[in-house]
Amino acid sequence: MPSDFLLKAGSIVLLLGGLIFVHELGHFVAAKLLGVKVLRFSIGFGPRLFGFTRGETEYRVASLPLGGYVKMAGDDPSEEVKPEDRGRGFLEQQPWRRFVIAAAGPGMNLVFPVLVYLALGLAQNGQLVAGPRVGSLSPGSPAAEAGLEPGDRIVSVAAPGEAPKPVRYFNDLRDLVSPHPGEPLTFEVERDGRRLPPLTLTPARERESNPIETTWRGVIGVTPAYSPAVVAPVARGAAGPLEPFDLVASVNGKKVAHAGELRRALDAARCGPVALEVLREQGVSAPGATVSTYRPVALADVPTCAGGAPTFAVADPGVSTFIAAVAPGGPAEQAGLRRGDALAAVNGHPVRSFRDVNARAAEFKAGQPVELALRDGRKVTLVPGERTELDEMTREPQKKLVLGFFPEQRALVESSALLVERVPLAMGPLEAGRAALAGVHEAVRLTVVSLAHIVTGQLSFKTVGGPIMLFSIASKAAEEGLQSFLFTMALISVNLGLMNLLPIPVLDGGHLATCLVEGVTRRPLSIRAREIANLVGIILLVMLMIAVFKNDIVRVMG
Repeated sequence: MPSDFLLKAGSIVLLLGGLIFVHELGHFVAAKLLGVKVLRFSIGFGPRLFGFTRGETEYRVASLPLGGYVKMAGDDPSEEVKPEDRGRGFLEQQPWRRFVIAAAGPGMNLVFPVLVYLALGLAQNGQLVAGPRVGSLSPGSPAAEAGLEPGDRIVSVAAPGEAPKPVRYFNDLRDLVSPHPGEPLTFEVERDGRRLPPLTLTPARERESNPIETTWRGVIGVTPAYSPAVVAPVARGAAGPLEPFDLVASVNGKKVAHAGELRRALDAARCGPVALEVLREQGVSAPGATVSTYRPVALADVPTCAGGAPTFAVADPGVSTFIAAVAPGGPAEQAGLRRGDALAAVNGHPVRSFRDVNARAAEFKAGQPVELALRDGRKVTLVPGERTELDEMTREPQKKLVLGFFPEQRALVESSALLVERVPLAMGPLEAGRAALAGVHEAVRLTVVSLAHIVTGQLSFKTVGGPIMLFSIASKAAEEGLQSFLFTMALISVNLGLMNLLPIPVLDGGHLATCLVEGVTRRPLSIRAREIANLVGIILLVMLMIAVFKNDIVRVMG
């Protein structure tokens, strides 16, 4: 559609043009402040499309949108500086002044994201976010073992040797716990309006992987939302007419909104049979797809206990190990697993949630049998399979482990609507500024790590993209809205700034290296040395552009 094309084209023009403008503005302002004459400020290369002249500087947009430049008097050693411009030429300046001018472009690319993050942070003020109350707990998690309960409010968290830090939002809790896997933390907790004695929790270690690096983070096993009342029998037929993943709407005529209310209603029944109203999933055929709908079903005399043990349990993947789907013909089906089965142990290690299952699955290898114990007493042997997929970035074949079973995703989605507490976000300028600096610092760190991994071969060069990839990223971000677009623009600005700092002649990093050499030797580089360096730099850049264009084409062609 024309409007779709205009959105995509406009997004790439705005993103590229904006970042080029920011970068060149840094050079321009620094040159002006240091008294260097600026002849031209250009967005793009090649013939001029349009522009104007004000004072001694021409401002223009050129036909090749592959970058931009600030033309200064005396920046070409082969050109003679006009008599009236003597003292204002770029190469006439002391090395430290040229260093400042060259560094100002990449510097602006790093300042710009801070301003974007600051603006986005302040713009979120007033939005309702998850408060610091506990919604659900993973069985056996550090939080559950320490005695935390749904509805508890986390007041503060203190790391060893540090003062307690207040917890205003649930994200604060994540930020305070994540850096301390395996370290005892002190929690101040309120329950029913009264302060409990300090609790000591030691976050479990959870591995977090992305294409750049693998790290360990601390988790205590809590969420800010109640678990939905999605249930499943602990064994086939144990709960009479109840079926796996029914959503309980009422117990004995009393409505229940979440798993906590369901448990209270069942406690009141004292193991006696109950009447349930449930919403049961059913597939409805539609052209080219099957759509899930939910129909109300009334169930009478549902047994809640057998031999003193519950006959059904909450099936939220955060607090259970119920299997919601089994891939036809996959390893799980071949092992005899079915929808509604609940895992009790993996290779002899007890599991209480899909978090535990996923942690054990990280050790699996294709073709090596895995012993699974089920809650109904059965034991099965699953042999993981393997499939080959093309990596989205590199288009290289990658092997993926296949188990063939999946948790209930509906519970994850519905949990977001069951937040225990919503509070308005209130962030002052200083706090937003600190958060912005922290965000840019992390973006810089990940970019540097990525470059280092590419150099050492830990990350394939095929992950690097060029203009086509940039077009794709910009258009997708624009479709997601202004906030996503600005966030993406800020991340690319960080990458652009750091790439320009590489010590390659003709890049800003090359100019910085030249200034450092001249500052140390106290004499300028010869014209011949500059010409050779620039030629090498141009060759390297052309080779780099060819390589990234090739990556783009391979990625598009699949």
